[in-house]
Amino acid sequence: MPMTDFDSIVVGGGAAGLTAAMVLVRARRTVLLIDSGAQNNLRTTHAGGVFLHDGEAPSTLYARALEQLRVYPTFTLLRGTVEGIEAVDRGFRVDSEQTARTIVLAQGVQFIPSEIPGLDALWGTKVVNCPFCDGYESRAMRVLGVGDEGWLAHMGGMLPTWIDDLSWSDSAEIDRVEDVADGVRVTYKDGRVDVFDRLFAQQTWTQRAALADSLGCERSPEDALVVDGFGQTTVPGVFAAGDQTGGSMQVNLAVGSGHLAGIGAIGALIAG
Repeated sequence: MPMTDFDSIVVGGGAAGLTAAMVLVRARRTVLLIDSGAQNNLRTTHAGGVFLHDGEAPSTLYARALEQLRVYPTFTLLRGTVEGIEAVDRGFRVDSEQTARTIVLAQGVQFIPSEIPGLDALWGTKVVNCPFCDGYESRAMRVLGVGDEGWLAHMGGMLPTWIDDLSWSDSAEIDRVEDVADGVRVTYKDGRVDVFDRLFAQQTWTQRAALADSLGCERSPEDALVVDGFGQTTVPGVFAAGDQTGGSMQVNLAVGSGHLAGIGAIGALIAG
């Protein structure tokens, strides 16, 4: 069996990566978690519907998870960004430095900036995108849904489940949005101005797939990493969890996929 610095290196310290690391260290496996601290939901004031932690801020959840992980002697945290991973003798080398027998990719996705001026600055507070995360808190608000034709048709059937006072606008109709004391001021390209308590807006993203692509991991037609039931990609020893594996982007689901990836990595380590 080849000697490596760690049994597993986990790339990404969001819900998926933290959970995978917990599963691994509880199996007495040596784990290096590398994280830049740039999770997409850190600006969000609460994580709605998270099992046993409904309404807590993601930053609080992540800090508590790290506090619990540090109790385990086989856990190591490195703050930083991984630039490259290469396969070596029955293992992997990260940034030409640390080596591991398995890799867990949990980097999430990269959001694409909105073309609507002012929108990005309000993401996670007065502008949201997930009804399962923020719909209940928006139930008594005056809400504007903003997106393209397909998104509007989809959300037109979804959002009324949570929200009664709804208006709709195609993204192309909006000139800018601004934060004001009583909500969000929306200026339309035809000169109209209105104020809403909150916006539900379409969000687009790309996969953070450079590391996976360099390793040869297969991606689905939807651009997510192809994984089996325990998070292993098409490259043996490389696992993936969270938003990189596709599906709905929610904390509970990221935790579940991270747990499975941790189990899968342990299985690979046992198989040797």
